[in-house]
Amino acid sequence: MKALLRLRRNVEKLTGSSRGFSSVIGTIFMVLLVLTSITGVFLWTLYQNTLYNYAVRGQNQQELDVRNENVVANGNYSVPSPGKVSVIANLTNAGPVTAQIVNLWVFDTSRQTYGFNNSVGNKPWANLSWTTLKAGQVLKFTSNNATKVTVPNANSTDSFSIWFVTARGNTVPLTKSQANTLITAQVSQGIGSVAMDFSSFLYYNVSGNTLLSYPNGGSGYIVNSKGNAIVFKIRLTNFDYPQRRTITLFSFSVLWSLFPQTPQSQRGAPWYIVNVNGNLVENTFNNVTLYYGVPKDVYFSAQSAMPMAGGFKGQSFPQQGIPGTAPVNIALIGEIGSSPYGQNLPFASIYVKS
Repeated sequence: MKALLRLRRNVEKLTGSSRGFSSVIGTIFMVLLVLTSITGVFLWTLYQNTLYNYAVRGQNQQELDVRNENVVANGNYSVPSPGKVSVIANLTNAGPVTAQIVNLWVFDTSRQTYGFNNSVGNKPWANLSWTTLKAGQVLKFTSNNATKVTVPNANSTDSFSIWFVTARGNTVPLTKSQANTLITAQVSQGIGSVAMDFSSFLYYNVSGNTLLSYPNGGSGYIVNSKGNAIVFKIRLTNFDYPQRRTITLFSFSVLWSLFPQTPQSQRGAPWYIVNVNGNLVENTFNNVTLYYGVPKDVYFSAQSAMPMAGGFKGQSFPQQGIPGTAPVNIALIGEIGSSPYGQNLPFASIYVKS
């Protein structure tokens, strides 16, 4: 009972005094401030811990993606001109994550020089506007003017190590296609160093020195000459393996035909090799260069620009016996490397309608 009375007197003393009441209020606010500070620190710690966990989780995912990224490159390379390396490859995404190719490196092991092209990621390849490989996707990479790699003093006889680089920093070495190498060796050693692309054999009717219906032309296998001079276009590729020498074609290279159904087995006038600039046959001739592995369109004109004996000018097809079928031969003369070169391509036939 005495204790209760004492407590009551103390409370009355505090409430009855302004100083005592202020002390109580101040103590309450101090306690609230301490609790608020402790709560803020606790919540900030939780937030920072959450950010850390997110960062660690993201880093772990990136490392996992880097390990899971698996791109395979199979193909080949060529040196279309000194100091320029061109690459053709099938890029296969054999991993579970998407991959992006951003760089192409070439190391010339013969000269210990190197070059790279870091514009691969934002330049279209063969009219493709994207470079991202989805899981399981196969994308064909073909070097164009923007994606060739400059390597000082590189030439077609050098050996190269080539690799692509992904956006995650992985390197993808280029594995040379054994099938392509085998076919190239068979072409070079079996039938000659130059092969013809049969699907690109075209002809153009000519007005003066202008190619009509350029660039589409007509199929070189069914020719409507209309009694006028024509120009043939043939796509040739240098497959000189393993030397990979450059081939130079001289003005003596010709295309000619033989019509067996005529009484005299009449020979069509030869079409001599010419230079074409756009849709115009040039009046002068410069030797045609075939770099190893690089397709080249070569033109043969019924009216030769080169000065033959007496200033030769070819004719159109012989009119006797036309329409008719004739085998076509392409006789190439020039140099391979620094050695004399000659080859005949006898594998096409044509039908002349008129």
